[in-house]
Amino acid sequence: MIYLNLKRLFDAKGIENPNQYLWKNGFTRHTVHRLLHNKTGSISFAQLEKLCVLFKCSPNELLSWYTDDQTNKAGEQFLQPLVHETNKGNINQILKQLPAGKLNDLRRFLDDLSNPSIPEA
Repeated sequence: MIYLNLKRLFDAKGIENPNQYLWKNGFTRHTVHRLLHNKTGSISFAQLEKLCVLFKCSPNELLSWYTDDQTNKAGEQFLQPLVHETNKGNINQILKQLPAGKLNDLRRFLDDLSNPSIPEA
């Protein structure tokens, strides 16, 4: 079954109040409720694009898939890219537990990632 996995992205981005974050970025309260409680049977391309821009991600990073009894076994290979690792919690909580030396290492790593002069592999 394919579903929107926004919790994974909120945790990864350290967003602690998803309701407020989505409201401030132009989603209605009704849409926010549906998105956050996986009560959406469909999503418009406009909403999908808005979420991609907001999270700076591709649709594949918004969508997740898990196998269920109704999944056609022959089609599973095509859905595997939508299987994501489970986050180990909110990034802010993880950062609070790191010792200072590891935080410095992480800062250098992030600086290297954001340096445009370093070509991607």
